[in-house]
Amino acid sequence: MVVHLISLLTQTLALIILSLPSIINTSQLDYDTLVFKQCDPLDANILQKATTKSPNYSNQNLFLRAQALSSFLRKLESESSRSKFLKTLVGNEKHAVSGWFQCREDYPSEICHKCVGDLREISSRSCGNATSARIHLRGCHLIYKFERIDTPGAQVNNHHKYKLFETPEHGLIHKICDGATAETFPGFEEMRTEALTAAETGVVDGHGFYEDSYKLLHVVAQCDGHVEACDCGECISSAAAAAAEECRWSIAGQIYLEGCHVGYTYHPHELPNDSYHEEGSKVNTGKSLAIVVGGVAALVFVAIFFMFLKSLRKKGDDC
Repeated sequence: MVVHLISLLTQTLALIILSLPSIINTSQLDYDTLVFKQCDPLDANILQKATTKSPNYSNQNLFLRAQALSSFLRKLESESSRSKFLKTLVGNEKHAVSGWFQCREDYPSEICHKCVGDLREISSRSCGNATSARIHLRGCHLIYKFERIDTPGAQVNNHHKYKLFETPEHGLIHKICDGATAETFPGFEEMRTEALTAAETGVVDGHGFYEDSYKLLHVVAQCDGHVEACDCGECISSAAAAAAEECRWSIAGQIYLEGCHVGYTYHPHELPNDSYHEEGSKVNTGKSLAIVVGGVAALVFVAIFFMFLKSLRKKGDDC
């Protein structure tokens, strides 16, 4: 009986230990903070079409566009529970939406799903019937554009036959440069160059994602899921050059290009921890995990000890 209980408790402890990293990390992730959004104006030609009886839309075209966009966003949210990236096209030959979502690669699936759900809500609330939109949160981003399929009667579900929404190569979209200056810290520029050069190689080896600490800098880099490995490295190289130019003396910076983004944080007074989940935000998950695991293990072994004593007492009574 005691042996069975010990085995059961040991298995339970193992399951708890395996689940703890996900629990701790999930509670500390800043995934839903809005970084930036861009909503392009509605095409004025649409307003010249005939009106519809729908009270919520000024004409039939707007109504059909809204339907296509809603279907597109629902599909992305649904797929986000199973994938970190999806590029697709939804709609018909007159009203189709192409684009993609992508989550940060090291975030768990449940966070990705929540993040894309937030993207869907922000898009519906802030961008309405915009011709195209781009929304970046800390943990995920969304890009879409309304398309017209040239072939009449085309089956949009066969989207692999069409070239989905593509954008100019490595153009600067957005930048965030911390106001604090690192000009007085010797060797800062060289260190940042070396750290971002490591990221350029790292994204190729890491299949489009890289996160690591280099000396006093912490770097996160990721390419869009459709970007090939070599192009990914080139994109991060362009982002590194943009960081040096746009955020020359900034203690922290984020550069968003077409196809990739990179962020760095400089910690001049301490060695960075391995567990950073956002630029400028340290999460000491290793220490937390050790404390929690140790506490759980202690409780389990105390329980085993008391069960063992109880078993010995019972045997003594039987004699």
